[in-house]
Amino acid sequence: MSDQAMDNEDVKVTEVSGKRKRGGLKTAIMTMALLVAEAGLIGGGFMMFAEPARTEASATDFEAPASVHEPELAEVLIFDDHLFNDASGIGFMYATRIYLEVDQRDKAWLEIEAQGAPGKIEAALMSIWKSASRRDLESDELGAIEARVARALVGEGLFDRRPASVAFVDDGGQAGQGEDASTTFELPDGPIIHDVIVVMELGRRINR
Repeated sequence: MSDQAMDNEDVKVTEVSGKRKRGGLKTAIMTMALLVAEAGLIGGGFMMFAEPARTEASATDFEAPASVHEPELAEVLIFDDHLFNDASGIGFMYATRIYLEVDQRDKAWLEIEAQGAPGKIEAALMSIWKSASRRDLESDELGAIEARVARALVGEGLFDRRPASVAFVDDGGQAGQGEDASTTFELPDGPIIHDVIVVMELGRRINR
């Protein structure tokens, strides 16, 4: 074989070897690209499915505020009589009823308390009516008088504390059969007197 032929053969071998190397490099690059793309797809899928779980977990951490119990209110009549006023120099008598607005669960024992202290209640009210102006007593808005009544009751120590418990009898129709059906229950927390309501007629002039 001539030198020229040998040189041509070497060139062909070199070209083939170069093509093989380039082909192998290209294959490696494509393989790596596929692996990276596959990893990206797997990672994206994991994040997509994992995100709702994190959202749901954070949602369970939220707690709705507890609802505030609103007491059922009842009115207790503590006074139903006449009160006198002569601050203007002329005597007037006012037919007056006074109610306390209380928790329904306080009503029973408070009625008993009111029946046991009529003198203290009347004395506190008479002091208010005697010193009040006719304008306050005959106004359409009795808020000022009602506020004074509330303060006077507190000052006299009336209805300022609950008993530890209240016992009442519920015989269920078994009275007379020798069964003890009394029940004791705990009283509510919070204020005893929620409001004072004054119902009053116009003053009637009296001569003394």
